[in-house]
Amino acid sequence: MDKKVKKKVLQEVPYGAYIVGTRTDDAKDWLMFGTWLMQTSFKPTLVAFAFRKDSRTLANVQRQKGFAVSFLQEGMQDVAESVLDGSFEKVKTQPTASGLPVLVDGAGWIECRLLEVLDQGDHHVVLAEVTDVGAGKGSLVTLDHFGWHYGG
Repeated sequence: MDKKVKKKVLQEVPYGAYIVGTRTDDAKDWLMFGTWLMQTSFKPTLVAFAFRKDSRTLANVQRQKGFAVSFLQEGMQDVAESVLDGSFEKVKTQPTASGLPVLVDGAGWIECRLLEVLDQGDHHVVLAEVTDVGAGKGSLVTLDHFGWHYGG
């Protein structure tokens, strides 16, 4: 397989831009920028999210048995960059009913309960049930909106 072609083709898959919210073992908010989310079932409402297998976020998800996903909207590149830089204090969040951090000004959010982890490859796929949602402003932007690429 031609690795350059593989990367080019797989980067054509549309990726959303999300902030995943969890809590650390010492009860501090932890945020992660992510892209690999998809709905997998209507009844019950299930999603799958891929986390790098050595990520602190995945460890938080497995310990807490849940996570929240905020959807980024147009004009939120600075939020994504702050999360990527670890500058969480620059990001406006509010807690869900169960205490997970979600964006104040995002395009919406979902809260998820961990069901299963598929631990293959360098990312582990977490299957989770959507347990709560919040509407936001605007529409979800894709990774292309920021001019960024992931995948391949």
